[in-house]
Amino acid sequence: MITQGATDMAEEVLKVTRHPNYAVLTLNRPEKRNALNQPLIEALNNALAKFESDREIRALLLRSEGASFCSGIDLKEVAEASAPHNPTSLEAVFGRLERFPVPTIAAIQGAAITGGLELALHCDLRIASENARMGMTLGRVGLVVPYDFARKLIEVCGSANTAWILYSADLLDAEHGRRMNLVHEVVPDAKLGEAATRLAEKIADNAPLSLRAMKATVRRCMSESFDAWHADLLQMARSVRDSHDAREGVRAFLEKRKPAWKAE
Repeated sequence: MITQGATDMAEEVLKVTRHPNYAVLTLNRPEKRNALNQPLIEALNNALAKFESDREIRALLLRSEGASFCSGIDLKEVAEASAPHNPTSLEAVFGRLERFPVPTIAAIQGAAITGGLELALHCDLRIASENARMGMTLGRVGLVVPYDFARKLIEVCGSANTAWILYSADLLDAEHGRRMNLVHEVVPDAKLGEAATRLAEKIADNAPLSLRAMKATVRRCMSESFDAWHADLLQMARSVRDSHDAREGVRAFLEKRKPAWKAE
């Protein structure tokens, strides 16, 4: 086992561990519930780019330190940004994860919310601990799910379940998430690491050329199914992100108060 040490800010927020035939990426902002800030997004992108060309890799495991898997985009960073938040870089790294050439696994504990849930959904397989809580709470802060993220939700759990998740903004427990097909398996909290590692090792024992061909086949089938014109939806999403309500929603969340919506 080879562990990559941290040498700069981007690497400190992500631990990268290389096993003989699989790799583990560990989100390492436990004090921030592993919220996705720009250094973490960039570190994920760099790690995925590095392993894409590694022919010895047969599986990738994504996990997190601390009590939460990932609480989504770091809203404090969004609130402090000089320009409105643009999820393009996040969409790019999630797309890279989705297209990763071998099977990917997410091990989910605690909160997996909005971007954190999408991070897990862009993996091929998901195992959750019993204490996992999953949901898309964007409606509570006046933001909107990007087109590609809505597509991923529909791909994984269907349009009816996607509507429930988005419109209600509820947090689902692990068993409810399993029934909605958000996760494949629910295990006791103390067994999550063991179960995820066992699955990664099981997959990595399979034939490498077969794994890559099967992954490519599944992705091609799904990408063709969801190829739709959506320029108007992208513009609608930009208008929502730039709205007064979006700024108010983020401020209200950070200030722990109820937002005052104006529909403008």
